Amino acid sequence: MSCSILNGIRVVDLARYIAGPFCGMLLADMGAEVIKVEKPEIGEVTRRSAPWKDGVSLAFPAYNRNKKSISLDVRKPEGMKILRDLIARSDVLLENFRVGTMEKMGLTYEEVKKINPRIIMVSVSGFGQVGPYRELLAFDGVISAMASITRLENGHAERSKGALQDHMAALYATVATLLAIMDREKTGKGQYIDVSMFASSAMVRNESIADAYINGGDFCIDDAAPYGFLYVQDGCVYFHAGLGNMYERLLSINSDPFLHEERFRDPGVRTEHAGELMAHLQEWAKDMKAKDLDAMLKAADVTSAVVATPKDLIQDKHLREAGFLKMMQVRGLSKEIPYIGLPFKLSEHPDVEFHAAPSVGENDGEIYHNVLGFSEQDIQSLQEKGII
Repeated sequence: MSCSILNGIRVVDLARYIAGPFCGMLLADMGAEVIKVEKPEIGEVTRRSAPWKDGVSLAFPAYNRNKKSISLDVRKPEGMKILRDLIARSDVLLENFRVGTMEKMGLTYEEVKKINPRIIMVSVSGFGQVGPYRELLAFDGVISAMASITRLENGHAERSKGALQDHMAALYATVATLLAIMDREKTGKGQYIDVSMFASSAMVRNESIADAYINGGDFCIDDAAPYGFLYVQDGCVYFHAGLGNMYERLLSINSDPFLHEERFRDPGVRTEHAGELMAHLQEWAKDMKAKDLDAMLKAADVTSAVVATPKDLIQDKHLREAGFLKMMQVRGLSKEIPYIGLPFKLSEHPDVEFHAAPSVGENDGEIYHNVLGFSEQDIQSLQEKGII
């Protein structure tokens, strides 16, 4: 049974890459009719993004399941007229173009509101629609660096794997869209939602921003020590023994006299000597196996984890047994592929369905005929003109 929470909500999805499409996908997962508008034949750019299997992108399905797709060349006047007609019959317009693009298309919020006064328009961009950075081009790594998310330690910078900044912006866009839908139920009015990737990511650093303001310094202390990565024979283990009584628990499995010095009972002192503590712990761990060290830490109730690869996630017993890892169909491939379904569960909607991401224009007949009222002859004419 498909989730029905957002049944009756129609979303026009003009988005591309990750942040916008992921927001649209979450709305689709919850039952909204999300219509992805794509260039005829070639479709949205992410269809050509790595990784691939037999020429089929494995990235595109990760952000576009449960959607419908229509092909439409909005660069042509007749195509733009059709898009405007679709907007008039929809609840949400979602885009994540570079700031200024929608204005060039004649689709500012003020213009869109004239087409449909109840429309909720959602714009996701690198820096938002206002401010001195508004026109700058931004991708995940840029935002990670600017928002102080990129890890900088001992002169070495390292960005986390995966497009975390895109995902955070998409989540805020989804929350804001749901709030706007609720608000419209009360007021009858649509509204404009402006989502900034930069601000979405910088919010993660809230306590560090406050710390920098009050205590000064370019690099803010995030936690008490020790915590971090221990490199072992066959990999790497992350642990955190800096909070609460975890350091005491760590001492129960490590007899190094340095670690047991009385001064390190004080979290502040441990933080001041974090590098020395980690050096001693690294010497202790270097000849161990990752699973053995992780098991030892966990047995002492010290939080830890072996640094996993995507292959490890496929076999992860928790993701599998808890039902988070789902096998999904991918258009163009003969076998199903594992993806994460939803990271939360709804007791009243326990069996959310996940339908394959659509082919380019897969739903042309349905949308152009049922939603826009075109005849078969009209649709054929549009195809002959190259508009769809």
